[in-house]
Amino acid sequence: MTIVERVERARRTLRAAAIAAVVLRGVAVALAVLLLAATADAFVALPAGARDLVPLAALLASLLPIMRRLRRLGIRSDALSAALWIESRFPALRYALVTAVDPRYSGRVPEIERAAAAVPFEPVVKTAARRALTGPAIAVVVTALVLLMLPAGAVARVVRPAAGDALDRARAGSRTNPLATVVVRVTPPAYASLRAESFDNPASVRSLVGSAVIVEGVMGDGAVVATIGDSRTTATPNGDRWRLSLAMPATPTAVRFRAAAHERLLVLEPAPDSAPVVVLTLPARDSILRRATGRVRLTATATDDYGLASGAFELIVSSGGGENFTFKSRTLGAATFSSKTGELAASISLDSIGLQPGDMLHLRAVVRDRNDVSGPGVGTSDTRTLRIARTDEYDSVAVDPAPPPEAEKNALSQRMLRMMAQALEKKRPNISRAALVTESRSIALDQTRLRKRIGEIVFTRLGEDTGEEGDAVQKRLDKPVNADSVLAAADRVANEAAGTALEGDHDETPLLAVNRPLLEAYNAMWSASSELEVGDPAKAIPFMKKALDALQAARSAERIYLRGRTRAVVVDIERVRLQGTDKGKPAGRTPRLAADPARDKRIERFDAALLLVRTAPSAAVDSLLLLRLDLLDRDISAARAIEAAANALRGGHDATNALIRARRAIASAPAASTALSAWGSPP
Repeated sequence: MTIVERVERARRTLRAAAIAAVVLRGVAVALAVLLLAATADAFVALPAGARDLVPLAALLASLLPIMRRLRRLGIRSDALSAALWIESRFPALRYALVTAVDPRYSGRVPEIERAAAAVPFEPVVKTAARRALTGPAIAVVVTALVLLMLPAGAVARVVRPAAGDALDRARAGSRTNPLATVVVRVTPPAYASLRAESFDNPASVRSLVGSAVIVEGVMGDGAVVATIGDSRTTATPNGDRWRLSLAMPATPTAVRFRAAAHERLLVLEPAPDSAPVVVLTLPARDSILRRATGRVRLTATATDDYGLASGAFELIVSSGGGENFTFKSRTLGAATFSSKTGELAASISLDSIGLQPGDMLHLRAVVRDRNDVSGPGVGTSDTRTLRIARTDEYDSVAVDPAPPPEAEKNALSQRMLRMMAQALEKKRPNISRAALVTESRSIALDQTRLRKRIGEIVFTRLGEDTGEEGDAVQKRLDKPVNADSVLAAADRVANEAAGTALEGDHDETPLLAVNRPLLEAYNAMWSASSELEVGDPAKAIPFMKKALDALQAARSAERIYLRGRTRAVVVDIERVRLQGTDKGKPAGRTPRLAADPARDKRIERFDAALLLVRTAPSAAVDSLLLLRLDLLDRDISAARAIEAAANALRGGHDATNALIRARRAIASAPAASTALSAWGSPP
């Protein structure tokens, strides 16, 4: 074996030892992290979120020594570095080994190669590799042995954390109190297609009605007895644990567990299954038919929160009159479903039903869900009615009485006219010239009506006539009215002096500031009408905008602002007291919200529970849970706040902020007090 081959074998040995040592150090660090987490969890229950991060933390910690030692000796791939490492252990070589393995001098100096080959460096290499592996291997073995000495459940909680593994945690004294740690496993009914859930030390459990609830704990002092109302159930032993099977009731219920001197409460909160929601899409509305012929198409859509089972259309035919009616019913288009949404479709021939004049056909969709525990829930759509008209209905016309319409009810506003003109201008490139002129003249007709109203207001105030020769609305739009008389009247009005009386009526003195904006609006409307009559809405829009601004100014001018201050009226109270003759009629009062008579009592119960927080935390938790049970159908937000506070107290965490929020939720008035219905979703 040449000197180069010997050095290459030494290099491979050193590299393998270095890689193995780095891996062993990483494994030792990862096992140490798991050991630390398992030990901490054995004495202080780590939350589920912290335990979920333990495997990731162990992996990251194992990578740190690997990354730090990648560049250590033995990892490099060249033989020269291995020769330098050997030279450092054998100074007598004086770089002969480095020269012998150097490709530039290899084979050229036989004396140097013979001197390097005479040195037995293999035992030193093996010893160095063995020493590099000894320390990390011992660390791995020791850490693994300590982990094996821990209970299997403690290691599993940090290696594979899962909900419901609270019973696997090794805790001193856990067997003396069988109610100290409980796990609740909930299995929803099969029809809901929901997965089972597990909860560690819950204050309350919420699930569908009829769900299987299994409560487990570690065996301890005395048998565990559960009390629900007047019934009692004893838990059955299951190895070193006890188990109790319950069913989720239809109403919120508190389960009280007792074992020797220990006691614990668990609130079972049912979640009702909502009924299916059905929408009948066809027919879209009620109808009256002249003859009972043809086919009617029926379609409906349905949804449910957990799953639909079946559905069909229900038809009811009512015949007769007065006090004698007959009814016939049938179903149509039955279908089964296997998902949360579904559609119904069918068609019915009116000829096959045999409807007569005056008969009514009522149609609706009926859908059932898959609830086989407390249901099934039934959902129905709105009912559509098809009525066959009687022959005598066409002899007269039925008119519903109504008051006479307002005179200005159908008048369009200036803002609406401007928007119509803008819309017409926007679609101008897409329509023909004839259509443009027709629509533009239609807007001009409405603009003329509005201008005539403004003219009547202005000229009536100023003692003039309407200013227009005849009714412009009734004239042909291609023959506009003569504007000379109107402009002359407007000029006279514009030159009126402010504050002068009209027609000798000194009580009415209209100001020029009031009339001028109306005149400006009138003139702008006239220009807008002229442009609209020739089919040019683009030129009419600025005049319509000007008229709109003038009308807004006129509205502001109609208001009266007093100049100066009003004098305070001094009343002699002693003189006018009890001198009035008016009996007085009190106005109706707005009723206040009904006060909750039990609110103060609930606050007292909460404050009494607070006094037990330091001395008897378990009793405080039970008091809070009973208070929460009373609030489930009154104030769901306060019930949730109390649940958070109870969970914090039972877990041994700081519950100050949770208790403050719960106290505020109880003291404030609830936003809504709608009771939980038998089939609806909770508020």
